Amino acid sequence: MKISLLSILLLLGTFGCKNNPETAETSRDPKQLDTTKTTNEVQKYVDSTWNFALEYPSNFKVSEGELPGNSSVINVYPKNTEITEPLSIHEEPDIAYIAFLPKGFGVDGPSGRQKSINEWESNLDLSFNINKNDSRVYLLENGKAWAYFLKFYQPPEKWDKYGGIYLHYQIENFKATCISSEGESKPMQECDPLAEDEVRLSGEINEETKMQLDKIMSSLYFFRENAEERTELSDLINVEKPSAHELINSPLKISGKARGNWFFEAEAPVKLVDGNYKILTKTSIKANGEWMTSDFVPFSTELSFEKIPEDEKGYLIFEKSNASGKPELDRKLTLPVRFREE
Repeated sequence: MKISLLSILLLLGTFGCKNNPETAETSRDPKQLDTTKTTNEVQKYVDSTWNFALEYPSNFKVSEGELPGNSSVINVYPKNTEITEPLSIHEEPDIAYIAFLPKGFGVDGPSGRQKSINEWESNLDLSFNINKNDSRVYLLENGKAWAYFLKFYQPPEKWDKYGGIYLHYQIENFKATCISSEGESKPMQECDPLAEDEVRLSGEINEETKMQLDKIMSSLYFFRENAEERTELSDLINVEKPSAHELINSPLKISGKARGNWFFEAEAPVKLVDGNYKILTKTSIKANGEWMTSDFVPFSTELSFEKIPEDEKGYLIFEKSNASGKPELDRKLTLPVRFREE
C-alpha cells in the first residue's frame, strides 16, 4: 500500500495506542473547573478531570479538546503557533507541542527511526517513572530526538490503560526521504513502509522551544482524587552530603534524612546520571533506624562509578519508593553535581 506525500509530511500518522471501548467518556463537572494561576510569567495548569498539573511559560497556551472516538486531549503549545485544534500526533513537523491523551488514540505511530526509551542513550527529566520498554523515542537521521510517546507501568488515576503523553519538538528544515528495501532512493509518493521501504527524516530541532517543552514536562505531576495540597520536597527529604553543585568522585558517600514513608523495606532508589539523564550507576539509600514512622529518618549509602561525562556535569536523583508503580505516588529530588577530574 503506497502512501501519499502529504501523509509523510504529516509524519505518517500516529501511535498505535487503541481506545478501550469499555471505558466511558468522563464528562467535566462545571464545579470542577480547571484552574490557571499566574506567578512571575509562569502559569500553573491543574486538570481536575484527569488529575494532573504542570507549569508553563506565559507565551504558551493550554487547550482542551476531543479527538475522533470521544478521546479527550489536552494540548500545550506556543501561543503564536497557527494551528487547527485539537493537536494529536499527526501534525506538521514545525509545530512544538505536547498532547496528553488520557484514553489513548487508536492510530499508527510515526515512521522513521525509533527506539524504546530503555534502548536510548538519553532520557527525560520527569518527576514520575515511565514504562521505558513501552515508551518510544523518535529520531532524526542525526540521532536527535524529535518526538516521544510516554507510557506508564500503571496508568494515572482516571486514565485508561492505553493513555499516554506525546511530546513533539519543532523541526526546522524538515525533509523526508524514502529508501527502498534494495537500498535505492525512490519518490515519496511511491514510498510503501509496509513493503519494507524505509522513511528517513532529517532536519534540526529548534532548541529554544525544546527547552521550554522539556521544562514543562519536568514540572508535570499527577495527583490522587481529593488529595491534600502537594507536600514540598523539603518536607520529605533533605540531602546533607553531597551538597548541590559539589565536586564529586568515586566512591561517593551520600547521607541525609527522609520521612519514613519515603522508604519501602528501609530502602529507596538513588541514581547518578549525566547531563542528558543517562544513568551512570544506581543503588539504594538505606534508612539508619526505624523507618516505619512519619518522622524524618537518617539515611546513608555509598555509590561507585567509573565513567565521567565530558562536560563533567550530572545529577543525583533520589526517588521515593513506590511499589505500586502509580505515577501519582512518585516523588523525586534532583540534585545537580559536578564531577572531579581524575
